[in-house]
Amino acid sequence: MTSLFELREKIKNFYGEHEIVLRSIMKFLATFISFVLIKSNIGYMSVLNAWWIILVMAVICAFLPWSAVTIILAADIVVNIFSVSVELGSVILLVMLIMFLLFFRFSPKQGVLLVLVPLAFFLKIPYAVPIIAGLIWAPYACVPVIFGTIIYFMINIVSKNTMVAEQISGGKISSAGFDSITNLISNDSRMILVILAFVLTILVVYFIKRMSVDNAWTIAIFTGGILEFVVIMVGILILKTEGSLLEIIIGSILSIMIAFIVQFFVFSVDYSRTEHTQFEDDEYYYYVKAVPKINVTAPEMNVKRINAQRRKKNQGKKLK
Repeated sequence: MTSLFELREKIKNFYGEHEIVLRSIMKFLATFISFVLIKSNIGYMSVLNAWWIILVMAVICAFLPWSAVTIILAADIVVNIFSVSVELGSVILLVMLIMFLLFFRFSPKQGVLLVLVPLAFFLKIPYAVPIIAGLIWAPYACVPVIFGTIIYFMINIVSKNTMVAEQISGGKISSAGFDSITNLISNDSRMILVILAFVLTILVVYFIKRMSVDNAWTIAIFTGGILEFVVIMVGILILKTEGSLLEIIIGSILSIMIAFIVQFFVFSVDYSRTEHTQFEDDEYYYYVKAVPKINVTAPEMNVKRINAQRRKKNQGKKLK
């Protein structure tokens, strides 16, 4: 176990030394994958979805704040949909504007979640995001998580609805196709179910991890993972929506594992050395519980060169 903590310290030190470069690389990878997913699902405008355009845009986004990155990705989605239907593009644009107005009002610093949620859905690990959001951020993280979920379902409905393919004529969606898509988006019960599960998970995880009990983060992770699974499964049975039991089980297990990895790097404490103290002032009594962090200093290797000394000794013997 000590070797794992030593590895963690080495990774954290390496990240601290190269933080600017590593953040840019991670942002580049996240935006590049996002552009590729947009291209593969709703890449209706060939000019925007040329590989060199995607690469250039990802490089530019690597040096921009997350809030700007989310706006660029949203614009890419809207323009692609506008190319096949002005009406549908207008609806998507209106929804995006409302979401961004609320997003910049309540949680402008959590733009990374707007990108991570759709990515997590496409990578089949969406249940990890609300658990991690509850561990690291406050309840206002619900706002970008909700909007990220809506963005994913809008992309998914437009790209996978078979009625769209049947009603495209000359590269444009007919009015009947437009109505069917907007109805699907506004009446998608599975989207509402997932949003409900994610919001409950964020709130429960956040409040449990703030409790003054031993292993609060571990309890929060398990509770959040089980809560997500139960809410989604019960919702699927009640609403009779589509959903793969095996996919939900595997996704929940993977999400819990990812959350524990995050906990390992962010919040590692030694509850066996917990200390309790109390003191007072003129108005209050204070009861303090102090839990020390687990800090392991990586051993430094000192290499001592002895070749030069051996050469001097050999030379001295030859002279004699």
